[in-house]
Amino acid sequence: MMVRIVALILASLLLSIEVAGQDSLADSRSRINLLTADIQTKFTTLDAMASTLGTHRNRLILLKKESGRSFADIYADELRKRGASEPAIEARFQQVLEAVSGSWPVWSSATGPRPIGYIGSTVDRNSAGTFVTLAPELGMDFGNFAIVAGVPIYGISTTQRDVIGIGDAYVSAFLRQPLRRVDLGTALTVGFPTGNKDEGLGAGRVSVDLNGTLQRQFESLRPFVTGGYTNSTFNNVGYQRPFISNGNAFYASGGLDYTIRRRWTAGVGGFALHALGTQTVISQMVGVPQAGSMPVSGSMPGMPGMPGMGSGPTGPHTMPGGMPPGTPIYGHAPIATIPSQDVSDHGLSGWTSWSPHPDVTFSLRVAHSFPYGLTTVRLGAGFDLSRQLKRLIR
Repeated sequence: MMVRIVALILASLLLSIEVAGQDSLADSRSRINLLTADIQTKFTTLDAMASTLGTHRNRLILLKKESGRSFADIYADELRKRGASEPAIEARFQQVLEAVSGSWPVWSSATGPRPIGYIGSTVDRNSAGTFVTLAPELGMDFGNFAIVAGVPIYGISTTQRDVIGIGDAYVSAFLRQPLRRVDLGTALTVGFPTGNKDEGLGAGRVSVDLNGTLQRQFESLRPFVTGGYTNSTFNNVGYQRPFISNGNAFYASGGLDYTIRRRWTAGVGGFALHALGTQTVISQMVGVPQAGSMPVSGSMPGMPGMPGMGSGPTGPHTMPGGMPPGTPIYGHAPIATIPSQDVSDHGLSGWTSWSPHPDVTFSLRVAHSFPYGLTTVRLGAGFDLSRQLKRLIR
């Protein structure tokens, strides 16, 4: 009797170990499939798998096209052809997961929720002036969903003003979801009036921006298109404009990203903004006049404003206060009310980015606005502190 009980216990233990091993392998396969479904980690994961097989990632991509099976199943089959046992296959899966996690930031739910820590810095230069932005962000990434909060710091240098201060604090929520052969992403950003409106640092009210993006990866080429709505336009349309316009507007952008090398990409695209109704323009070029000084604005003292002077963004009239002909709308006054057609915008842009380290990215972007005749050059640097933050809070 005792022998039967012991035998039954041993059999149960062996079955539990086998089931646990199967569950572990199934979990690893699920994580691998999630990583290969995420554009941020797909090619890094395929490179890691191909390396252990002694082949090229293109062979794995070809096998997937031929069979329609998942990359994890293809990888396991290739290992079995090389004589690997189930425990050895699981060990290989773990090796790939560790390689991906250690060589590139993983933005997938395959590794569970993780904190987000990011610092972005940009310098925008155009004929209106120089605009410096430092944007620290904190948040959480749950794979398909992420939320971040930030408080930007701006430095504005033009012929009429030099200002440094915080901008409007914001909270952004992101949702990412594969949709058949394309990836769908949506983002909602709510800004709060923490920036000084008189100094051109903020919208002076709660702002909302909602957009959606469709993209698809073709090997090294990624086409994308974005459409959205906002009630306050600043740098959410193609480039950082030298003014903030409060008012309803729809915008769109699209283009092509091309991966030149693993960490070097370039792209071209276009953007457009269609404003609706009267807009309030907050200039970043023209400061609020000091007490006792003559105003530089689109209206005479004691007289109502004159919205929409001229027929477009660069009206033909000489503005009161000595503004020369052709002065753009953001050079008329610190705050002005203008019609929607003077804010609507469209243009072209090109960009490139390089990541010398998984957590560091440098970028260059050039955008040209046709209505304003404004060419903006942006230099950017981004530092992903998520992995360091994760270690710190463990």
